[in-house]
Amino acid sequence: MSGLRKWWKPALAIVALVVVSQAGVSALVRTRRVHGFLVRHLARAFGRSVEVGHFNVLLLPSPQLDADRITIGEDPAFGNEYFLRADHLKAGLRWSGFLRAHFEFGTLSLSRPSLILVRNSEGRWNLERWLPPAKTSARSYGPAQITAANRLSRIDIEDGRVNFKIVDEKLPFAFTNVSGTVEQVSTGRWQLQLAAEPWRSGAALQSAGILSVRGDVAGTSARLQPAEVRVHWERGSLADLLRLFRGRDYGVRGLFALDAAAKSGTPDLAPAAEGQPGDWSYSIQARAMQIHRWDLNERSDNPRVNVSLLGRLNVASGNVRATRLVIETAKSNLRGTAEASISRDPSWMVRVDSAGVQASDALAWLRAFQPGVDDSLSVEQYFTGGITLHGWPLQLTDAAFSSEGGQARVAELPSPLRIGPVEGGRLRGVLTIDPVRLSYVGPSRTDAPASAAASKKRAVIETRGAVTVGLVHDFDKQAGGINIEGHVDNVQDVLRVAETVGRPINHGWELSGPVGASLRCDWSRDLPRLRWSGHVEMPKGMLQAAGLNQPLQLSRTRLEWKEGARSADLGEIEGFGATWTGTASRPLSLDPDEPAKWTFRLHADHVNAAELDRWIGPRARPSWLRRLLPSLLGGAFQPSPASGASELVRRVNAEGELRIDEFTMEKLTLQKVVAAGTLQNLHLDIHDASAQWAGGSVRARMNAQFLPRPAYEVTADLDRVDLAKLPAVPRITERFSGVASGTFHITTRGVGREELLQHLAGRGDVRVRNVEFRGWDVSASVADGEPRSGQSHWTAGEGAFTLRDRAIVLAGLRLEAGRELTLVKGTLSFGRDADLTVQTVTDGRRETRVPETRRVLKISGPLDVPRVSIERSLTHQPAD
Repeated sequence: MSGLRKWWKPALAIVALVVVSQAGVSALVRTRRVHGFLVRHLARAFGRSVEVGHFNVLLLPSPQLDADRITIGEDPAFGNEYFLRADHLKAGLRWSGFLRAHFEFGTLSLSRPSLILVRNSEGRWNLERWLPPAKTSARSYGPAQITAANRLSRIDIEDGRVNFKIVDEKLPFAFTNVSGTVEQVSTGRWQLQLAAEPWRSGAALQSAGILSVRGDVAGTSARLQPAEVRVHWERGSLADLLRLFRGRDYGVRGLFALDAAAKSGTPDLAPAAEGQPGDWSYSIQARAMQIHRWDLNERSDNPRVNVSLLGRLNVASGNVRATRLVIETAKSNLRGTAEASISRDPSWMVRVDSAGVQASDALAWLRAFQPGVDDSLSVEQYFTGGITLHGWPLQLTDAAFSSEGGQARVAELPSPLRIGPVEGGRLRGVLTIDPVRLSYVGPSRTDAPASAAASKKRAVIETRGAVTVGLVHDFDKQAGGINIEGHVDNVQDVLRVAETVGRPINHGWELSGPVGASLRCDWSRDLPRLRWSGHVEMPKGMLQAAGLNQPLQLSRTRLEWKEGARSADLGEIEGFGATWTGTASRPLSLDPDEPAKWTFRLHADHVNAAELDRWIGPRARPSWLRRLLPSLLGGAFQPSPASGASELVRRVNAEGELRIDEFTMEKLTLQKVVAAGTLQNLHLDIHDASAQWAGGSVRARMNAQFLPRPAYEVTADLDRVDLAKLPAVPRITERFSGVASGTFHITTRGVGREELLQHLAGRGDVRVRNVEFRGWDVSASVADGEPRSGQSHWTAGEGAFTLRDRAIVLAGLRLEAGRELTLVKGTLSFGRDADLTVQTVTDGRRETRVPETRRVLKISGPLDVPRVSIERSLTHQPAD
């Protein structure tokens, strides 16, 4: 207790002194003079001009200088923008210097700093002149005694950012979330321990990984040399790596990792014959795995790649050389060298002296980027060679490769697909791959041949298909082509192979039968698209299409391509109950956005609507068209009930002529049908159609619009139609004779028979000659007031009719027989019910107003068994 009474006053005085000193120092640093003093000391420590918002000094537990909103200026040789900017700075002060009124900085901490690294036109970086220079030229590594100096000894960085500039151009790359330390481990020697996340403007990065930097550098003006730096990049995605360097998403997914080391100014980098001052030696190990397309699932056999580089780098000249380049995949490897210039005009050269590639590796890459590749597909073939690439982007300058051959196993083929020897390379700017033979044989037989000669002969006979493929490309002209020649016993095998590799040719149809082909595909920078020439022949085959209940039988069918234009000689096609012949052609479209129009000429001997129904009828209903659409369109379109048919029609662009010797639909039979029209952009226009019907002729025009709702408009002219041959009720038509002519115009809309009949409307007029009706004497029946058997005859007649409410409305049919005039009006329903009235006039006058008559013949009920009655009427004036 006595000790406490003895020391409490000195202790209280010390505490009071500290509080007063802290308050005094805090107030002092806010003065302009002390603020300038501190700014000058910071400028001396950083070697650059400094601006600070305000300062604060803490004395306990150790002297510490705080600065807010600090900006360090740039060396004028590198621009006028700031060099370093930070939200907050903490600088530790040494007591020894502080008590002597000198500021000697120890540890310096930067919060949310932003650093701009600039490389000028001389190849120098602004960072080279900032770090303290070494007082000795010794090139040693490792911790050593720190010499006291009024300069920085340690820099702590938290949540920083590093930007890059080349002269005045600001690069889109940056490092964010930078954290770590930069510590002076010996005089002029700095140790780096930093971690950051890569960033690029305009690119949304999700998993770019973390970049860690460890190593030692010198703070001299000799470009940070000597130095030793190690870089580790982990947990990066390939998608973000490509976004970083190319600024776009290429649709590649996978993982990426990198380990790199670089040294400069060390004894093992003594100038060599090919070396230059300022050279860095480096080694890089890059790994990519689980590589696949963005919309495909990961697989256990997804490709992986290891790239190893060893060489020298000169930052000043921007030259990079890899004396050892190794690229390895699961079963393949490439070895060579590389050189690059990373200046403003980049230039690259990659030389692969030794390459060994397994075809199974290429198949793994195909599976990773092509959907639908069959898991049962396997390829056994080995390629060797070498290539040289130059420029940026890299372009092939020299190449030579070969293979002794191999085989591919396709589950659907009866035997392996044999691949012949491959020879290729580039010579004088032309890449050539000699014709490669692909062949396969039929199923093996258990009965062995009696001799080697018989075995050889059987192998030739049992070959089911052979195709040769060759390629030529001229790099100077940017033009080339592929030649394909061969035959197969069954084209279905070709379709199976295409489907196995994920490139199905047939969408919604199956084709079988022997086929031969001779094709060439050309390309050049002057052509907007690939241009095919050649032909494909099928002497006999069978085509089964989705939506058809039966297959089409093909004979002597030939397809031809000439400079991109297509033509087809259909030969003979048995289908829809008829034999079809004709041709179709499509010219080359110069506008890629506007498909070329097909032109066709088709002929059929006899078409029966009943046969059409059997082909696309009950087994295909009610949704055969909707099932057909996704197959025809390659699965890209999923039709809705309202838009399915419209989408199918929208993709058709055709014009031509159709001839049918005879067309039958129930009781309607048309002879020598000829129709010419176009179908384009959901619009069908039959501008001229003609046929022979009922002993006369018919000419018609039709217009149909299929979007947004199908609508139809038909105009027809009939000439000299035999009334006895009309497809009506037999008991009625067998009593009539005479000829009729006329015109009619009808419209309707909708889908399906019921909806079409519901909206059917139209009008027309009819003219008749020499009409005879057997069974009744109409004039006598009206005169006597009861039906009289006999015959009625009219020399001429005319009238008008309308279509509405599922019925034919006769406004007034006038029939002439000498001085007698017969007037018929009423309705005939589509259900074959009649409601007609018949009047006769015998005064001989042909006026619109009809004189008084007392009797009207009424016909009602079903036409095959009508009800006939005579009614009295005071006056009855039929409509005009």
